[in-house]
Amino acid sequence: MKINELFLKPIDRPINGVIKADQMDEASVWQELEEYVVTKQISDYLGKFFDSYLAAIDKPNDAAITERMGVWVSGFFGSGKSHFIKILSYLLENLEAHNPLTGEKRKANLFFDKQKIKDIMLMGDIQRATKDTADVILFNIDAKADSKLDRDAILQVFLRVFNEKLGFSSDAPHVAEMERYLVSKGAYDTFKTAFAESNGSSWNKERDAVEK
Repeated sequence: MKINELFLKPIDRPINGVIKADQMDEASVWQELEEYVVTKQISDYLGKFFDSYLAAIDKPNDAAITERMGVWVSGFFGSGKSHFIKILSYLLENLEAHNPLTGEKRKANLFFDKQKIKDIMLMGDIQRATKDTADVILFNIDAKADSKLDRDAILQVFLRVFNEKLGFSSDAPHVAEMERYLVSKGAYDTFKTAFAESNGSSWNKERDAVEK
């Protein structure tokens, strides 16, 4: 018997040494979910997170709970912070992962069965929390930051990724505000159609020229 025959999966398969927020290809997403190991410590952390998350869902109008919502993840370099946060993002959005090798599709919460999680109560909390999807914005702040901005740089990054998530201009807040106004008036689609007819190109492609 050869050493590689002792393992369930091929030991020569590509494995990402660093988990990146913007690496969302099908193979990476599937591997990150399928091969994530829930240790006793991670199980405890997941339990703490979903206890607070579900409390806010159950009492959305209770300011004593919702105004204190926030999670700080800390640890040594290489301790798995990025992977943990990315797994949480998959679960909260209940993302549907695709296996490019087999064509199988599976929701993120279905990767967390009794083989991966021994705590039955935690499994129940995960299933309840992922019953409905949530909008998740996962990003690397360094990759989204503009080096020219010093003052309010973090605020600008948050606004940029928020606008981008909504399909608005990510680089020009004033353009995004105009788009948001058009949406509120129910005229955004009409505006984009008229712009395309007038300019021969889509608004999404040409709005960069407006931003300058």
